[in-house]
Amino acid sequence: MNVYALPFKKMVASFMSRTTNKVDLNDFILYKIVDSHTKGQVEYFKMQCINTKAVFDALIQDIVFDEDILYGLHPIQGCYIGIEYEKTTKFDTRNSKAQVKPRSVFSKYSASRYGNNHLLYQNRNGLLGFESKITGEQFLMDPRDIALSRSLIEEFDAVQAFCIGVLAGLKFANPKIEENALSITKAPHLRLVEK
Repeated sequence: MNVYALPFKKMVASFMSRTTNKVDLNDFILYKIVDSHTKGQVEYFKMQCINTKAVFDALIQDIVFDEDILYGLHPIQGCYIGIEYEKTTKFDTRNSKAQVKPRSVFSKYSASRYGNNHLLYQNRNGLLGFESKITGEQFLMDPRDIALSRSLIEEFDAVQAFCIGVLAGLKFANPKIEENALSITKAPHLRLVEK
């Protein structure tokens, strides 16, 4: 079992269980990734607070586990961080005992800044179900297809785009697992045998 699976499940559950409250979007600090560089074997992302000249370096773990930064990103950058985070969790053994402290529900993150789509579920085949907030129509798609479609990923909030990025990163990293899963899911054929 992946060491990061439990903290990730808790993080997704906390983001998905948010209630919808009226929140002033001006209370948030918005961020964008302007560059990345590597020192040794560690990759740092250069983050900028939008509408300021404030720039700082952050590790991918700093971005992922800081809800303010993650919520303040654009959905495309949130999805990119999700894919990159999945790559680093696969190869990073130094942080194998990292734990996420449980927190209360983040009601201030319930306000959607971007898009008109909302994630609903993931089925057993790994497809994501989402709903259009405008039409109420529901869709079922592969997370890789959503992540690779610029117009589609922009229709999700940054936190949900991050979740889509992590799931797409899992599928990009493990294409053989998906092929094996499809062969297992074939329905067994039953025959009646008379005595």
